Amino acid sequence: MEFKWEEITVTKNKREALFDKFEANKDRISELYFELEIKQLQYMYLKREQLTEMKKTTTIPDSIMRIDKMNETCIHLSQKKLIEYGYKELLEQEGLI
Repeated sequence: MEFKWEEITVTKNKREALFDKFEANKDRISELYFELEIKQLQYMYLKREQLTEMKKTTTIPDSIMRIDKMNETCIHLSQKKLIEYGYKELLEQEGLI
């Protein structure tokens, strides 16, 4: 999970640096935005796996269940947004839907 978070941070930094010359970099900024969205979705899938393992090993506190529900809601909303912008095929290839 740490590696995925580092990837997200690197992508955010690349994207932010492009805003200095916004007009010249609009297309690349947009590409990196969706790349970032996909990496965040991958991170949420890793979080899902982690929560699933936690639920198997211990008595599940309400807080874990709330986090799990919130994560699932975020996954659904992220998938929906990416599909609306034409990334359904990529999500299917990556196993993210």
